[in-house]
Amino acid sequence: MPGRSRPDRGGQMREQGWSAPQSAALYERAQRSIPDGSSRSMLLRRPHPIYVDHAAGAWVTDVDGNRYLDCNNNFASIIIGHADPGISAAVAVRMARGSAFSLANDVEIDLAELLCERVESFELIRFCNSGTEAVMAALKAARGFTGRPNVIKVEGSYHGTYDHAEASLGADPSNWGDVAAPRTVPYAFGTPTSVAHEVGIIAYNDAEGARVAIEQAGDQLAAVLLDPMPNRVGMPDLEPEFIAAVRETTRKVGALLVLDEVITFRLGHGGMQTLAEIDPDLTTLGKIIGGGFPVGAIAGRTGPMETFVRIDGDRAKVPSGGTFSANPITMAAGHETMTRLDHDAFARLDYIGEAVRSGLRELFDRAGLEWQVTGRGSLFRVHSHQRHIRNYRDSYQSSDEKAVVEQFGLRMQANGVYFIGDSLGSLNLATTDEDIEHFLMAAAASLPGG
Repeated sequence: MPGRSRPDRGGQMREQGWSAPQSAALYERAQRSIPDGSSRSMLLRRPHPIYVDHAAGAWVTDVDGNRYLDCNNNFASIIIGHADPGISAAVAVRMARGSAFSLANDVEIDLAELLCERVESFELIRFCNSGTEAVMAALKAARGFTGRPNVIKVEGSYHGTYDHAEASLGADPSNWGDVAAPRTVPYAFGTPTSVAHEVGIIAYNDAEGARVAIEQAGDQLAAVLLDPMPNRVGMPDLEPEFIAAVRETTRKVGALLVLDEVITFRLGHGGMQTLAEIDPDLTTLGKIIGGGFPVGAIAGRTGPMETFVRIDGDRAKVPSGGTFSANPITMAAGHETMTRLDHDAFARLDYIGEAVRSGLRELFDRAGLEWQVTGRGSLFRVHSHQRHIRNYRDSYQSSDEKAVVEQFGLRMQANGVYFIGDSLGSLNLATTDEDIEHFLMAAAASLPGG
C-alpha cells in the first residue's frame, strides 16, 4: 500500500499492488446522480477519481486506506496544511456562534484590514465566494469605472469559469492564429458570439504585441486581465519588459490592469505583485485567503473599488453580494491563515519549493530525460520537453507529451504522491524534509525507465 514508502532492495519504490476498489465503487455510484460523476471536472482521472477519507498536514488518505503526500493541496488553496489545529480551533469558535447570517460580522473587517495592510495597492477590498466570482466582479468593476465594454487577456490563461475569462483557454494549432495577433477562441460550447468581439487575446511575454493590442482597443478597452505566473501557460517567468508594456499602455489608453493573484498570492507576503513590483488597479484573490474554505476577493485602488459603493442610498454602479460572501467561518479561517503566513513562513515555502524543483532537475539529468520544471515559491510544473517557455504555445503539449505526463502522474500516485494529471504542483507549509525525500524517491521511481 502506498504511503511513506521506502526503496526496496533494488533501489526502487514499489508500484505493484496499488488499488482503490472503494473509490471505484463510489465513482460508479456517483455517475448515476452527477453528470460525469463529479461536480469538479479536474478530479476526473483514469481509471476513476480518488475519494478522500481524511487528511492531516501534508498527507491525505483515501477511502481505501492509501496514503499520499499531497502535492496539489486543492489546487493551491491549502497552504498551512490539512486539518491544521489552529485553523480548526478558529473555525470551531465561530461555528459555535452560528455559521451564516443576514447580518454583518466583525471578522470580515479583521481580514480586510490584515490584507489591506499587507499590499500597497489594496486600498479597499470586497469578499465573495470564489476566484471565478472575483474575476467576474473585477471585470464588471472595470467596465463600470471606465464606461467601456472590452477586455484583453493572455492566451491559454485560466481565470475561472466565465465566458469572457475563458476565451482562448483551450486554443490549439488549428484555431489559434498568428502568435503576434492571436484569435479569440470560445472555450465552452454555446458561448455567445459577442465574446469574440469583446475579448482580445495577447501572447504572454509579448511586449510589442501587448502594446499594439491595447492601443488598437483604445477607448473601448476597460481592462487587461493578467495572471503574473499562469499555470496553464506553463508557469513561465514574467519578463519585465512585458509587464511594463502592459502597465504603461493601459494607463496611456485609460484602461485598468486587473491582476489575477488567485493562485500567485501564495508566492510571497504581498503576493507576486510585490515580488515583481507590479502596480495593478484591481487584484483578484481566492484560495489561500480562505484558509481552506470557499472564498474570493476583489482588492484595489479606491476609484475602481468605489463602483461597489451605493450612491445616495441607491444601488451602486456595480451591485455585488452573495448569500455566503464574507461568511464568518471563512473569514475566521482566512484570518488565522494569513496571520500565520509571515515572512519566515514564506521563506520556508520557498525552501520547500526549490528543494523539489532542484531535485527534479537532478533526476531528469541523471535519467537522461529532456524534461524541465518551471515555477517559483511553493509552485512547480513538470514538462516532458525542453522547449524554452515564454508563452502558451511554447508549453502546449502534443498528444504524446500529454500521455507521458499523465503516465508520470499515475505512477506518482501509485508511489504515494498525489500529483494531478496536468503536472501542477503546489506544496503546503506542513511539508517536512522527510516528505521532500519521499517525493523525490517517488519521482525517481515514476520517471520513464524508473
